Amino acid sequence: MTTGEHISKKQKTEQKREPLILNFFEALTPVLHAPGQWRNPRDKSREYYKAEYWVKLAQLAERGKLHGLFIGDSLAIYGGYKGPFNFSEAAKSGNNFPKCDPTAYLAAIAISTKNVSVGLTCSTLSEHPYHFARRIATLDHISGGRVGWNVVTSLLPSAGRQLTDDNILPEKTLRYEKTDEYLQVFYELLLSSWRDDALVYDKEKGIFSDPEGIREINFDGKFFRVPGPQITEPSPQRIPLIIQAGSSPKGQLLGAKHGEVIFLIGDTPEDAKEKIDTVKKLAKEEYGRNPDHLKFLTNIRVVVGKTHEEAVKKAEEIESYKDLDGTLVQLGGGGLDLSKWDWDEDLTNVDDPAVKGLANSFLKKPFHKEGEIVTRRYIAANFFHSNYFIGTPEEVADQIEDYVERSTINGFNFSNVVFPETFEDIVDLLIPELQKRGLAQKEYAVEGGTYREQVYRTKGHTFVPEDHYAYGLRWKAGVSKEEFEKNLEALKEKQKELKITSD
Repeated sequence: MTTGEHISKKQKTEQKREPLILNFFEALTPVLHAPGQWRNPRDKSREYYKAEYWVKLAQLAERGKLHGLFIGDSLAIYGGYKGPFNFSEAAKSGNNFPKCDPTAYLAAIAISTKNVSVGLTCSTLSEHPYHFARRIATLDHISGGRVGWNVVTSLLPSAGRQLTDDNILPEKTLRYEKTDEYLQVFYELLLSSWRDDALVYDKEKGIFSDPEGIREINFDGKFFRVPGPQITEPSPQRIPLIIQAGSSPKGQLLGAKHGEVIFLIGDTPEDAKEKIDTVKKLAKEEYGRNPDHLKFLTNIRVVVGKTHEEAVKKAEEIESYKDLDGTLVQLGGGGLDLSKWDWDEDLTNVDDPAVKGLANSFLKKPFHKEGEIVTRRYIAANFFHSNYFIGTPEEVADQIEDYVERSTINGFNFSNVVFPETFEDIVDLLIPELQKRGLAQKEYAVEGGTYREQVYRTKGHTFVPEDHYAYGLRWKAGVSKEEFEKNLEALKEKQKELKITSD
């Protein structure tokens, strides 16, 4: 490193910048993004179903001043590799199977921490919005407002097979249309059914809740008919922090309309920036939102050592436990069964357009070397290699800093590799270096605050910004039922043109 380069990094360190939004990325399953690592003697992911596993993880995140835990989920087995709806490969590999319900573990996390939040992945595929609104409000109460909802529509054909009336996963654009309406019902139940001050708790008059401050929503839509009223009282955030992760055109529309935090896959900083710019443009032009109110995250895997050699040795050990079939379970779940091709066949020349498209996408990935043939074996070995940073705290921080500057990303989800070693190294080695550079917070923005307060870094910012679609649906204190219903009717009439349809 030259003196000039050193000065440049020192200047960057001294720049005043907003800390990144940082989360641990996990799931209630033995394998999320590291197939085969459960065989590593140091890996403790076998304990994924124990409450103390999640308490330890949450407390570790809180010690590192991370914003939260981002918990992935799916409603069914990643079946499809080596045959349609085949569960045997998922069973052998532990890839997303078995799997527990993440919402059930939030209580243990909430009572053992004060600041760390939880982003829960919950699908709109099968659970009725009336039931889900009660469940998410309950979680917001339990956590003191430290909950976010990662809104997903489900992508696994096996989920459709298990949970829909005809055992078929609905077409993608239809799922997004239904989810848009689902969110409307969800908002109206949690925001338009109870006035902010409806819970009066008046012992002298013997009135617990003021019936004049509660109303039925009488929702009558294409997919749902929900009379209401909402069965829970208003929670600290009223609605959870809205997280969205769809990358298709309809998914980007859903994020632009509803999302506060957008999770995206960005193989390169330039790829991430293009997606960020697209969603920001949609948010502004289609829904009148301030693009700066949307925060964008992507996933990274890091292996950190006190020395470069130590980090490389850890990475080599990780590679030795890699499960190629277990990795391909991930693709099979979404419908791409690579078992139909030989391990070393060039997949860029096959007739299947989906497989050929996948293979060609690997030619553009930053880790791809000229001359390498994209085969089934190559894809299995490299599927989780995007944004895979290995080195000392300084080296990994350099890569993160470079990604941030080139992509304009607002934060990262750190994916688990070896539990708890990966996360412990992040907190003990990497976070202090990121803090030096202003890329990680040294303290929580709001001590004991809600998820939304921590993300927007503002005390009292417990509700969505004024330009968010749901803002005007809230029944505020002191507003009569008649006045609110009149204003609500006018607002909903204007919002009809903002519906996301399957057309």
